[in-house]
Amino acid sequence: MFEALGAAAAVTLQPDNIWYAILGFLIGAVGGAMPGIGGPLVLTLMMPFTIGMSPESAMILLIGAYTGGQYAGSIPSILINTPGNSSSAAAVFDGYPLAKQGEGVTAIAVSATASGIGSILGGILLILIAPLLMQLVMLFGSPEFFMLGVVGLAVIVSISRGSLLKGLIAGALGALVASIGTSLIRAQPRYTMGIPELYDGINLVAAFIGVFAVAEMMRLAGQRGGSIAAALSKTGSRIKGIWWTLKEWWTLLKSTAIGIALGVVPGEGGTVAAFVAYGEAKRSSKEPERYGKGHPGGLVAADAANNSVISGSLVPTLAFGIPGSNQAAILLAALMLHAVRPGPDMFGADIQLTYTMILAVIVGGVATLVLGLAFAKQLGLLSLVPTAILIPCVIVVSMLGSYVLAFNFMLTLQALVFGIIGYTMIRFGFSVVPFILGLILGPLAELNLSRTVQLAGDQNVIWFILQRPLSMILFLIILVLLFSDPIKRLLKSLRQRRNS
Repeated sequence: MFEALGAAAAVTLQPDNIWYAILGFLIGAVGGAMPGIGGPLVLTLMMPFTIGMSPESAMILLIGAYTGGQYAGSIPSILINTPGNSSSAAAVFDGYPLAKQGEGVTAIAVSATASGIGSILGGILLILIAPLLMQLVMLFGSPEFFMLGVVGLAVIVSISRGSLLKGLIAGALGALVASIGTSLIRAQPRYTMGIPELYDGINLVAAFIGVFAVAEMMRLAGQRGGSIAAALSKTGSRIKGIWWTLKEWWTLLKSTAIGIALGVVPGEGGTVAAFVAYGEAKRSSKEPERYGKGHPGGLVAADAANNSVISGSLVPTLAFGIPGSNQAAILLAALMLHAVRPGPDMFGADIQLTYTMILAVIVGGVATLVLGLAFAKQLGLLSLVPTAILIPCVIVVSMLGSYVLAFNFMLTLQALVFGIIGYTMIRFGFSVVPFILGLILGPLAELNLSRTVQLAGDQNVIWFILQRPLSMILFLIILVLLFSDPIKRLLKSLRQRRNS
């Protein structure tokens, strides 16, 4: 462990990789500070341009962008009451009131300090629990990986906050699209329509570019108004913001722990973590009436949880190939782009890369503290960039990024098609997250089910799977994911009837 950690530290602290971390942070922060862009879109656009880089350098660059975008998404929340991404929505509650009170820069400093410390503490904790994860992953075989794929697909139920049916349809569509190409089991082409370029299947990176970047720009183009604008407060003090954050040290630690814990749960991510941490901070505060009116504790809670999620989301992504968030899904695709397969090897043969990614989170936290504070005012100005300028720039970069994946216009066409699919889903109220989960986890479940059937031989496959302790635990998790919400609703309705 210590040898691999030392080697990872040597790689991470190489001058070139430090520059990659800084560059990634700045690119992510610029994108995160502009409403409508956000972290997932920035990561998606950057991914094709990591071709030719080593896996370590590529991950350092992308994780730098992840941390930068996660932090900077709170800047428009604070200054113009418009979250840069969904996970920054909780920062609106106390960030915007602080800005209206003339503490705009102070609030951004609070956000940068809480975000940076959250990332650093999350990375340190992940290093400490890595040996335990190493032992756990080694216990998994094909039956367990099949059940993990089913767990990931069952997550669709838990993240379908609106219509469960729409979530299931989106997930099934993703799994169906993932089956296009040559079968991993029978080596026969499926649903390729005779197009040779589809024999290798759908390119995940091109699909992500379409669903996240192209679809989002199509959505923005359909909105009225030429710019996102409001009063921008430039007053306040960075030093005061740092002091306010440190005064809320207990809230900071609690919220960081909440972010890490919820980051481990696929599909939860920064949005849920930030709201849970905000609610806990308000509940345990001595002055809860100040929350929502400009209390620094509310902003500390939201941003510390939002950024510590980064470390938590890496756990299921690296250990089992199940992304813990949208950004983690993109990191998963980037690993595959560099011929690295998440799973047991990430805590075995590729443990050095795992530690490099964790250390990159810590470096990103340091960059948030230093660069986030230094460029607080400049990043705030990006909140006012007109969408008329953003849309054509992002579309051009998206098309270029999809083309350079293999210098093949077929991938550009794939990105456009997935952009139309993504926009259509958004337009009719379907979440793209279940679609992405189906796209990633469908092949995992299919391949490992085939291997499990072979291992079972003449035994009943279901009994063969469930008699294994880990598989039974995963089966129970699936039941919880599928039936916890319906049971809660049933109990709630029974209580309401009893009270009435």
